[in-house]
Amino acid sequence: MKNQLTRRSFMQETTAGLAGVALAGLSPRTAAGSVVKKANKLALFGGSPVRQESFSQIWPVFDDREERALLKALRSGNWCCLRGNAVYDFEKTFSDRMGVTHCTLSNGGTTALGASLQCLGVGAGDEVITTPHTFIATINVMCNLHALPVYVDVDPDTGSINADLIEAAITEHTKAIVPVHLGGWPVDIEKVMQVADKHGIPVVEDACQSVFAEVNGKKVGTFGATGCISFQEWKTLVCGEGGAILGSDPELMRRCAAFVNNGRDPQGQIKGYPFAGSNHRMTEFQAAILTEQYKRFLEQDEIRQRHGQYLESELCRIPGLSRRKRYTENTRITYFNFEVDYDRTRMQGVPAARFAEALRAEGIPMQGGPRVYSGGCHREGMLEQHLNSRGFQTVFSKARLDHYRTSLDNLPVMDRRVTSVKEMIKADTKIALLGSREDVDHMIAAFRKVAAHLDQLA
Repeated sequence: MKNQLTRRSFMQETTAGLAGVALAGLSPRTAAGSVVKKANKLALFGGSPVRQESFSQIWPVFDDREERALLKALRSGNWCCLRGNAVYDFEKTFSDRMGVTHCTLSNGGTTALGASLQCLGVGAGDEVITTPHTFIATINVMCNLHALPVYVDVDPDTGSINADLIEAAITEHTKAIVPVHLGGWPVDIEKVMQVADKHGIPVVEDACQSVFAEVNGKKVGTFGATGCISFQEWKTLVCGEGGAILGSDPELMRRCAAFVNNGRDPQGQIKGYPFAGSNHRMTEFQAAILTEQYKRFLEQDEIRQRHGQYLESELCRIPGLSRRKRYTENTRITYFNFEVDYDRTRMQGVPAARFAEALRAEGIPMQGGPRVYSGGCHREGMLEQHLNSRGFQTVFSKARLDHYRTSLDNLPVMDRRVTSVKEMIKADTKIALLGSREDVDHMIAAFRKVAAHLDQLA
């Protein structure tokens, strides 16, 4: 990066007072020139920590606005969306902001994924290409349709599905591709779409954790046939439980809306229950909270962007720290999770895990280590239960299931047989970046302090 310092210039700048003396809760700017005891000793070894107080852990954020919205829904007596308007009003608001023509709310991100696959015709005997590095819900919906989740290995530099490997995984049974934008970091979605379009395979984007992430000005969740969002309480836009299906194909979205509402035609053109369906409706209570949380989210997103960009820019001036890989330069991440690459060779050989340990002692909750991806959905017991079930064994031949089991061992990056030389420092910054600029300055000061005293960690 253009603002990357050399080790020598970094040490000269740091020893001027912005890192080693940013102690006792002072920001780098206010700390300059202060005289602070133990300035040259890391907190890990008895020095004074940069930050004394903990970061706020209160989430979700709410006040009487959400309470009033809930009471309004309660007192209306219209608790189901079939008689209310909060669900349908928010669908219009959200689709407009996301840049699609249709949005269907559901009672969860999982049911949004399941409805999308069902309405695209995925069923028994089919295959769906996806990543092993995701929450199990992504896989639940495939297996519940008696379809095989076909795993493509991950990019060692990001943990996202390796788009270069997708084409080789396509077979005559492939009915959909489900890339997952984890933690606010977009996958290589443009390349995924190129492969999908070439083979005429629909894409269902799992964008559950990545509301407002963008690639080249287009929001993730709006590239594929559908995109699925989660409003579960540990996302950035929340209502406890809830989800959304996004799309612009009117007939497909008509069927998705019907599916979450027992198969009723949302256009009212066909009476009765003409379409496949279940009951995955969002309640008016969820939508009432979601409406207020959305207003709050718009403000929070701006704060995260401002603080996240500032934090990343300043940290990447430290020799040995650099931006995590993006697939296009014009990528907007959400700072749901924060990551920087860590080069041990420029950090006097100090492992990222040790650096992060020192940061935690300074009051900054960061984790560090090699870019490896533990576990994986391909190793979960639920998968073998499905493969051994009567349904799967009726649909799939023994030879095909045996071949599938063998394929699960062909994920060298996910299974740590091939690892990136990179290490990383990371944190869940969904809450931490919503504080003051001084909070972010404390993070920067702690990083600078630890980097300036690597000799104490070696």
